[in-house]
Amino acid sequence: MVINEDILLKNGAEINEYKAGETIFYEGSMPKYFFQIKSGLVKLNIYRDDGSEFIHSLPSDGHCFSETFLHHDAQYCINAECVNDSFIIQQKKYDFLEMLDKNKDLMLNLLHHNAERMSYRHKMLTTLSINSPSHRIFKVLEFLKKHHKITEPFKFIVPFSRQQIANLTGLRVETVIRTVKKLEKENKVKIFEGRIYL
Repeated sequence: MVINEDILLKNGAEINEYKAGETIFYEGSMPKYFFQIKSGLVKLNIYRDDGSEFIHSLPSDGHCFSETFLHHDAQYCINAECVNDSFIIQQKKYDFLEMLDKNKDLMLNLLHHNAERMSYRHKMLTTLSINSPSHRIFKVLEFLKKHHKITEPFKFIVPFSRQQIANLTGLRVETVIRTVKKLEKENKVKIFEGRIYL
């Protein structure tokens, strides 16, 4: 956890349950809460004018999300939607900012988390700029494996569907399906019971 759950609850936070597919906040709405995932998976995304989806990130258990918006009076430029049933700790903006103001260690911990996340995002954006679909998908999967600190071959189970990989990489799902099969033939990934292993 980025911030200890007990500390959040002692400072006015509540735990809310969201069902799979439920939206936590919409693009264009004003930030009112600090969010930290107790359990579950959330996607931070946008929908383009053509109806296609682009996923910015997929925070999970213990991660917080969108807290940087609380330090700036601007609308969200993303949506937050639950991928599966999730329990989310929510703390009102005022209570969150007051808690940080009174506790330097919490602020430093949050800054450390944000620095790590920004490094991750910059590396991911660099990977997404690769033109070759095969190279782009493999590099994204390889980066996710490194992020999860798994080094052994074919021990990392990709936690995303083909559609989610498409949404993460900005490619069509058909391209992802075809490319994953090509990567399997090249012995770069293995597929077992529909799951991708790297």
